[in-house]
Amino acid sequence: HVLNLTLVDLPGMTKVSVGDQPLDIEDQIRSMCMNFISNPNAIILAVTAGNSDLANSDALKLAREADPDGERTIGVLTKLDLMDPGTDASEMLQNRVIPLRRGYVGVVNRGQRDVEGKTSVAAALKREQQFFKGHAAYRSMMNRCSTPTLARMLNQILMHHIRDCLPDIKNRITSM
Repeated sequence: HVLNLTLVDLPGMTKVSVGDQPLDIEDQIRSMCMNFISNPNAIILAVTAGNSDLANSDALKLAREADPDGERTIGVLTKLDLMDPGTDASEMLQNRVIPLRRGYVGVVNRGQRDVEGKTSVAAALKREQQFFKGHAAYRSMMNRCSTPTLARMLNQILMHHIRDCLPDIKNRITSM
């Protein structure tokens, strides 16, 4: 129940070519990613596994290059359900590790086993909600967790963008 958005799922950065991939695969992927995220109207979802070190995130590095002021970047932390026991991503979700103007959202996606087992998206969303509500560190920050939260954030950004651009569009139409 959100406005239509075009989502371009770009590949993750590859460091070493495998099989018949070209030797410059890293440069090709980087160039393709920069081509999309350099568009000033694009919202950048810098996806990083929550169980990894944010300082090593290729997504955040590229986002910072294309959006140095962080106006268009949202950090998305995945795999929060796979973190070691006793650890959590609460510091990252509270925007304290590598701050982003729009902050971070934590999500739990379907895994390969879920896809192969034909777990429905609705069932996966329900399980994601249960995970966050049942986790001591995340239940108090539900406004920063879940796929529906990310969808609402994107919807808000799009609506504000339309609102901000509408006067200029009206003026251009009137002058034509």
